[in-house]
Amino acid sequence: MKKAGFYIAPLLAALCGTADAAPSPDSAVLKVEGAISIPNHQALALWDSAMLDQLPVHEIKTHTPWYDEAKTFSGPLLKDVLAKVGATGKQLTITALNDYSVQVPTSDAEQYRVILARTINGKPLSVRDKGPLFLVYPFDQYPELQNKLYYGRAIWQISAIKVE
Repeated sequence: MKKAGFYIAPLLAALCGTADAAPSPDSAVLKVEGAISIPNHQALALWDSAMLDQLPVHEIKTHTPWYDEAKTFSGPLLKDVLAKVGATGKQLTITALNDYSVQVPTSDAEQYRVILARTINGKPLSVRDKGPLFLVYPFDQYPELQNKLYYGRAIWQISAIKVE
């Protein structure tokens, strides 16, 4: 019997999964698909809140057209999420909960260090207030972003990213 336990314990540990195990599609906050090399559920990379919490948090304090005063947004860098899934494309189609979508070049993630904001002024972003994920650019830091093109890329209520 002692030998059986020696073999069963590692097997049970493997079957129980790890912290990086994929959430169910129903509980995922974010779905990443397309040109990715590190999926965790079939051809998809599914993220839940706990997985996003494992990434370094970055802050952007900036003015936006949607709020009267500067707000502090925090969340993981988009480039960190793309790196974790092995994204290789040049273009992203980012889709909101209501199926609205925008095209964003992957170069924006590196050049402007945009974040997938999860909080605003330290409070979690609710769906009612542009959550659960809001693509935020550092508009105040880069004046060239203060135009219709980049404001249009700042999509909120993000549910999916397709890497192309």
